Amino acid sequence: MEYNDPNTSYIDKRSPSMAIASLILGIAGLAMSCCIYPAIIFGSLAIILALLSRGGEMTTSGYSKIGLILGIISIVCGILFLIYGLFILFVQFGGLEGYMQYIEDLMEDMYPNLYDTNEWHSPYDFYNSF
Repeated sequence: MEYNDPNTSYIDKRSPSMAIASLILGIAGLAMSCCIYPAIIFGSLAIILALLSRGGEMTTSGYSKIGLILGIISIVCGILFLIYGLFILFVQFGGLEGYMQYIEDLMEDMYPNLYDTNEWHSPYDFYNSF
């Protein structure tokens, strides 16, 4: 029996389930691109599954191509949102210390009598706050 015999059954090494999983993860990564970490995680998993779905072949199926493209786009969007968030943090608040000071000022405005006395009252302690 020869390997080039046309009557032999050819087993497709590609995995359509990995290609579909890559497509789903690419869509999920793109949908969650405003949440930085899920976009990067789902995008990288979509890329890995798209490449693994080839099964040693040089060409990819349609689902894996779309999953690969959406995975790359979701990673790029996640990184762009990360850069935008850091840019806003440094421009508006002057860094992490300025942001933490802003949060502390907000807490003092929300609970003005929280730090007035020597005793510390929890903002959730309804009996001692009035």
